[in-house]
Amino acid sequence: MEEELVKQTEEAAEEKDKSGGRSSLKKKVGRKALGAAAAVTTGTAVLVNGLFGSPDEMMKAGDEISKPAIVHVVEDISDEDDDETEDEEEEDESGPSTLWERIRAWIWTWPLPLRILIGLPLWALGWGVCQGCHALWNLFLSPFLSALSGVLVLFAVLAGVLALAGRAAFPELPLREVFKKSRLLALGICSALLEALIALLPVMDSELKAYGGLIRFGGGALILTGLMISLWVTRQRRKRYVLANA
Repeated sequence: MEEELVKQTEEAAEEKDKSGGRSSLKKKVGRKALGAAAAVTTGTAVLVNGLFGSPDEMMKAGDEISKPAIVHVVEDISDEDDDETEDEEEEDESGPSTLWERIRAWIWTWPLPLRILIGLPLWALGWGVCQGCHALWNLFLSPFLSALSGVLVLFAVLAGVLALAGRAAFPELPLREVFKKSRLLALGICSALLEALIALLPVMDSELKAYGGLIRFGGGALILTGLMISLWVTRQRRKRYVLANA
């Protein structure tokens, strides 16, 4: 009896694990499908917003393109003019030349209620996404990328000067010792702090903005001085180690 109870308990646990695994798999698949649908909808909305400058263009253009074209008949024209006219008619009959124009023309063929129910919400969603991205770029991304580029340029310049000065002042130290991880980390942190200070100068006082270059030069000199002192300390430690083991 005990063995049967143990088997039943194990079978129940296995079935529970299987059902739990299936439910978790279904949840994962559902989340992926929902994410894919959201991505496709957002991309389509941005596309529709880019194709039509305004909702009126989407709503009215379909009725306008359905109107019959007005044909002007001109008599007594030369053969060359006939050829040019035929070429123009062939180009006009060929329809939209680009993919985006074809998509626009296809959307204009939708009935007006369909354009109102589907096209208009997509255009509004695309407009909201584009406006949000534009505001995000102006508020955060553009200043952040500008500051990041300044930090990277300052880091690269200071690293190059450090390599030249370190090798010239301490030729016995290998280059890997000059560019030790701790020194590179300190150089990166100091470069970021210096650029942050320069960026805050106009906030503290508008007249201090003119001294940004001088502060950058002086701060870079102080950073290099500190790193050169650390290289000197490293060389002294190496000398002591060699003398102690001699």
